[in-house]
Amino acid sequence: MIARRVLLALPALGFAVAAEAQLLWLKVEGSDRAFTFELPGTPEYKVQGGLHSYSLTRGPIEYVVQSVEVAAGEPRAVLQGALDGAAPHLAGGKWQRIDQRDVQGAPALEGNGALANGDVLRNLVVMRGRRLVSLGMRGPTGTTRFPDAERFFGSLRFAP
Repeated sequence: MIARRVLLALPALGFAVAAEAQLLWLKVEGSDRAFTFELPGTPEYKVQGGLHSYSLTRGPIEYVVQSVEVAAGEPRAVLQGALDGAAPHLAGGKWQRIDQRDVQGAPALEGNGALANGDVLRNLVVMRGRRLVSLGMRGPTGTTRFPDAERFFGSLRFAP
């Protein structure tokens, strides 16, 4: 009888934990209100020069969002340059995969690669006008494709 009660309570407990995890996500507004994104907690915010950075660590997973105004240039070249800047930190010094896509009509590149310590890095860079926005996530193998990762990368929204 006790085992039956425990088995009946476990699904309810799992639902409560999942619901609580959903409530912890926060919508964060970029410093100049040009864009928003979601994180599973309150990020640390720093400004250095014109670079605005938002970072959050949850267990073994690190989330980073950065925004900066860039000089006018061909968007794909600017985006590739942003990914190239991170490549030296990757195992072998290069991304394993780079995909082109659009985010709300803005050109974007997404890089995926392994780090020397075995973690993986997923980085989405988007250029809208002269604004470059980068969303990055670092964690153990596989975590950059978990539902939380998809929620993070899918949460970027530009103001009209």
